[in-house]
Amino acid sequence: MFRNFIIVTFCLIISGCAKGIIPIPSGVMPERNTDYIPKQDYGVYPDDYQSLLKKYLKNKLPNSSDAKVEFVNKPSRLSIDHLGNTYTGYRLCLSINAKNQKGIYTGYKTHLFVINQNKVSLHLFDSGLLKIPFELCVDINETKSIYLEDIPEQREEITIDEMDKIELKEKDELELRDNINNDKKMSNSYILCRFDNKDRTFVFNQSSNLYTESVGIEEISFENIKFSTTHIYGVKNGEELLINRVSGIATSSIGDNKPVIGKCEILQKKKF
Repeated sequence: MFRNFIIVTFCLIISGCAKGIIPIPSGVMPERNTDYIPKQDYGVYPDDYQSLLKKYLKNKLPNSSDAKVEFVNKPSRLSIDHLGNTYTGYRLCLSINAKNQKGIYTGYKTHLFVINQNKVSLHLFDSGLLKIPFELCVDINETKSIYLEDIPEQREEITIDEMDKIELKEKDELELRDNINNDKKMSNSYILCRFDNKDRTFVFNQSSNLYTESVGIEEISFENIKFSTTHIYGVKNGEELLINRVSGIATSSIGDNKPVIGKCEILQKKKF
């Protein structure tokens, strides 16, 4: 009888974890779902994710008014398999130092959220029984990788952020290296695009990771910015904008609506 009670209790804990933030036994870890996921299954981009998580955590954390929070990243699409269930949406990680029931800070712990249609569908956090895998909170970018042998042997201290800025150097590809160095010296570039007889103005600077749209005197920044030698990509207010730097063709996509095609002129300087 007692053995059956233990088994039932264990199963209740496991099932509770799939719906909330109760820690789970070690060995049962959340993993990336590598299956193809239709774009619409991720839901809409959570523009108000900060406000959403603030309200959510106020109801979940003890002594929430004293909790210290650091946003590790911005929302990006991710699908996670966990305890037999699949959670698809926009992933966001926070580092939170909250007080326990005794009013003592427990130290910063990683919290993983999956948001779908502006609702938290999954919330897991570091505990004595669960450790959030590093790969679930970080988008690996191969362009920020360098060969071990190419780490500069500098006397001064190199921070992690500075190491991330070191460009990948392919041996024997001196021309590529020179192009990258020249690009870093570039100032802001200006893009004038026309969509259905409506002009839109954009500013970008790859070395500064800058990509904005000028609306009157207001500058509205894009998120999830990505640059390549041929394209510029960003997300703003649910719109995904992709500009071909070679042809000048721009594609604007909002949700499941039909993409709108525009024609752009890319300049190095403003006219005035």
